Parts: sequence; structure tokens; C-alpha cells
Amino acid sequence: MTSATIPHVRYRSDIDGLRALAILPVVFNHMGLRGVWGGFVGVDIFFVISGFLITGNIVAEARAGRYSIAEFYRRRILRIFPALFTLFAVCTVIAAMVMLPSELVRYARSLTAATFFGSNVLFYAETGYFEPAARLKPLLHTWSLAIEEQFYILWPLIIAPLARTRASWVPLVTGAVIAASLAASIWLVGADPSAAYYLLPSRAFELGLGALVATAPPMRLSHRANDLLAWAGLAAIIVAIHSLHAASPFPGALALLPCGGAALLILTGGQGGLVARLLGTAPCVAIGRISYSLYLWHWPVIVFASIGLFLPVTLPVQLGELAVMFGLAIASTRWVERPFRVNAGGWSTRAVLTGAVLAMLGCAAIGATLIAARGFPARFTPAQQAVAAFDGMDGDALYRRGSCFAVGPRMEFAAQSCLAHDRPLPNLLLLGDSHAAQFWPGLSQYGNRFNVLQATHTGCKPLLYAPSADPCRELFRAMLGQWITTNRSDVMLLIARWRLDDLPLLQHTLADPAVRAAHPVLVGPVPQYSSALPRLLVFGSLRHQPDLAFRARDREVEVTDRAMRALAQRSGVAYISMVDLLCDAQSCLTWAAPGVPMQFDYGHFTQAGSVRAADLMMPAIERALEKQRAAAQVAPRDVR
Repeated sequence: MTSATIPHVRYRSDIDGLRALAILPVVFNHMGLRGVWGGFVGVDIFFVISGFLITGNIVAEARAGRYSIAEFYRRRILRIFPALFTLFAVCTVIAAMVMLPSELVRYARSLTAATFFGSNVLFYAETGYFEPAARLKPLLHTWSLAIEEQFYILWPLIIAPLARTRASWVPLVTGAVIAASLAASIWLVGADPSAAYYLLPSRAFELGLGALVATAPPMRLSHRANDLLAWAGLAAIIVAIHSLHAASPFPGALALLPCGGAALLILTGGQGGLVARLLGTAPCVAIGRISYSLYLWHWPVIVFASIGLFLPVTLPVQLGELAVMFGLAIASTRWVERPFRVNAGGWSTRAVLTGAVLAMLGCAAIGATLIAARGFPARFTPAQQAVAAFDGMDGDALYRRGSCFAVGPRMEFAAQSCLAHDRPLPNLLLLGDSHAAQFWPGLSQYGNRFNVLQATHTGCKPLLYAPSADPCRELFRAMLGQWITTNRSDVMLLIARWRLDDLPLLQHTLADPAVRAAHPVLVGPVPQYSSALPRLLVFGSLRHQPDLAFRARDREVEVTDRAMRALAQRSGVAYISMVDLLCDAQSCLTWAAPGVPMQFDYGHFTQAGSVRAADLMMPAIERALEKQRAAAQVAPRDVR
């Protein structure tokens, strides 16, 4: 992913341009700009470029009898370490100033893992549903560097000996690695999506595609065929950037779109052509040359703007972030990366390797110190520490994970116990995602007045979906299409982390006769925040800004709430506005009890918060129940 010139591989300006085509979508995607939901594929393009350049270098040196594994790692260190460890130093200082104790401990773990290029394994282990959000992990993007370095621990040991003794075998072995890794990736996308995303076995084929282009026998294409393949490669990348999104089963077979496109551009760029000339223009080359530093700095800028400065996601803020990213990238390239490249001959291999080991041990020592000190809680008062302790609490257990709250695609839903209604009480059916499950602790307090039934699944809204292989969608198809037709529902609460684009399918769902017969009550989105509520309360206290949480609320929730209220009114369905219950024009309810926040992250209730919310919404539930009872009493009887 570096922008360094690789020895023994002639410089190609179109590859620097391809780097620009890779880095800009990554940056824009992470900033949340519309139209680049698949911008994360820029990382995959980098993998292909890296596989091409570095494998070409290894093979060229091995065939010439000059390959040295020590020299290989010397060059890797000089290209990667200076900017990376500068980033570590700056991020650590800022993290110590703007993170809560638990957050600083998590940061220290990621620092240590990233230092030894194992952060992808750590982040894979941290993929539980209520793990801290990505915007609390300033080193999250180092997972891709870890993938590369893990690949280059093994790859030279395989390729260099073959290039010396069995050169014709190199493309065959590379093809076998690609096939095995691609098969693993396709399988893991279904079996363990996080493993497919973060771990080397399911990503190696992307570097392998670049390696195959570098080592396969050369092809001389006609100008027309070369141009057609180049345009096809560019189109494949653009389609991937525009069409893929966070929920796409990726990498798997879908990764062939951007990776195949990148491979085609590299393959055809060597012969020139219009696409290669476009990629080789001065602006593209300039961005490509700072792409490594831009990749390193862009994500921490976004993270610290959010958790340190509490800036909202607005266009002026995004433009400011973009300016800072590019400024840091240019400075890092000029004053950190370039001196080590220009003066590379001045340091012996021994000195470079020794310096690298010392830098890694130093970072590891800092990480260990932060962990041992428990994030230095003395930076905060005892009261602030008590509030901060709610950050990162186990919402899974609180909301009945593993039985009535299904987390992940392979977790079973225990229908027999979660939907039991054998007592002579009204049935209160709770349907939805984690934002519905969070009401369970509060509603369960009314177990003497209702049979409180729960069917909830992470990331899945209670809608009448089309047939799907998605387990969560099938759960709600079964509940709304079958269960409610054979079981009594006196009040059915439809709750989710609603967004405006849910409204068309929600309108269709509310119009269904079976759904209407189950007495639905639509519950709007709860107040949500740009950062975890406990940290907003702590830093609001620390900085004497009592309105910090209110200023950091997600304004989109209020827009969605108004649209849902109008939809419920048009559909003739009862509506409960959580925004109205929990907020007024000047503030939102942020404390469930003295010292106990309403929510433990951006929007999920603590136990006390759930009880408080349920108490506030219970009068509306009782009114809905009384209304449907009254309607049943005056309904015309079938007289025969």
C-alpha cells in the first residue's frame, strides 16, 4: 500500500494513478459521502497493486541471483515504518487526552496489535454486536497493513526459491493460491463474514491476482483489445464503488469486481492506451504518491474530530477534515516518508532491522503501560469514572442474547420460550432489532399485567420482507406472515432503528390485513448521539458544557420521527414518539437515575434507561389496548 518505487520494476505513472483511484473512494466512503458506499473496495485495489509490484521485485531479484530476505524486509521497513510509527505516536498522545479509561485500554490493545501487524486478528475478535463503534478505533484501518505484512512473511519464502529453480511454476503456484483463497473467502462470507473480511486466508487471493499479473507470461494485445480490457477494468471498479455497500457479502466473489478491474488496468497499462494516460495525468499521480500517508491519516482525522472535538457530520466539517487529511498526508510524505527513501543507502540492513525492533518494542511497552494503568482513570473524578464505566457494557446479555435476541446470522431464536403466552393476560408482542430488544428490561417489569413476548434480531427491522435466505428477514416473515395469524396479539410493538428509506416497506407492512389484525403500535426511533452517551456526559462535565450531549444528538432521528408520525396517521396506526417522550426543545433525558445514563452507547438503553423508557411509553400502550378492546365490543356480531 506504499507509494514507494519498487526496485527492478520500471516506474509506471498509471499505477500511481490507480493508487489515487483506490484511496479517494476509501476516504470518501469513510467520510460518509453519498454515492461511494462501496468505496471500501479501494483497499482491495491496493492489495492487487501491492501483489503486482512486490512480487515482480522478488521474482526479478531471484532470477538475477540477488534476492535477499533480509534486504527485502529492510526495504519494507524503510517504506512502511517511518510514517506508520509517526502515526502511532501522534494518535497515542491524542487518545490519552480524549478517551475514557476503558476506551484508552482498548486503544492500547489495538496499538500493540498494530505494532506487530496483528490488528486484523484483534479487530476480528472484537466484532460482537455491542463492541465499540468503528469511530472509537483510530487504528481500525491498520487491519489492511496487517494483511499485507502477514502475506509478505510467507510469500517470499514460497516464490523466491521457485523463481530461482522452477520459474515456470511461479504462475501455477500463484494460481493455486488464488483458487484456494478465493474458495475460502466465498465460504467464509456465509459462514463467518467477519473472518472473511479481516483475516488473511480470505484476502490472499487479492494480492495473488496482482502477483499473477506480474509473473504470468507476457501477452502482446492489439491496441483495440488493450483499450477494451482497460475500459472494462475501469468500469468494474466504478461499478463496485457505486453499487456495493456495507451489507454486501464481501469479499467473496464480489471482490473479483474491483480486484479483477485493478488487475486488468495493471495488465493493460503497460502497453499504454487512453485509460493509462488518464491515470497518468499529473493530478492522479500527485494523489497516488501521497496515497500511503493519506490512507494512514484519513481515519484518525475522522475519529478524533468525532470523539475529541464532537463535531457533527456536516458538509463544512467534512471539507475541513478533507483539508486536514491532505495536509497531513503531504507533510508526512515530504518530511517522513521521502527522507527515508532518499537516504535508504545510508543505513545498513543491520541498523534498519535493529531500529525496527526497538520501535516495535517501544510501542508495545507504551501499550502495556496503558493497559496496566487501566487507562489512567485518575484523569477523571470518581463520579465521572462511575459514569464512564457504563461505556461498553454488555448489551447482549441485558437484552437476552441467545434466546429472544438473536445476534448474528447463525444464532437460533428460542420461539417456544420467547413467545409463550399461557397466562390469562393480554399479549404484548415486541418485534424488531436491537433497538426493540433494548425495551425488554423495562417492559418485563410489567409481567404481572402482560404476557411480554419478544422476537428480536440484530440489524433486522420488523417488516414484511420478500422471501430471502437471510435468517433475520425470514424470522420476521414468519412472525408477521404466520405467527400472528394463529396466535393472539393484543398489542404488537414494531420498533427498530428506523431510517427514512425504511418507510416504503413499512407502509406496505402496515397495510397488510394480518398485521392490522394484530393491533400494531409503531414506535419511533429513540434519541441517538454522534458518540456514546456516557462519554458525552463525562466530557460535558469535564469541559463545563452541560448541553454537549444535546448538541451531539443525531438530527436525522427527528426528521425520521416526523415522517413516521405522518405515516402512522395515514395508515390509521397508533404511534409512540420516543423523541417526544424523551426530549423537548432544549434537552433530552440523559439520566435514568442519579449517576446512571439512559444509554450506554450511541442509542441503546442501560437497564435503568429501559425501565424509564418503558414507564414513559406505558400510558400509550394502555390507551392502544383500551382502544382495541372498545372496538371489539362495538364490532357488529354475525347474527344467523
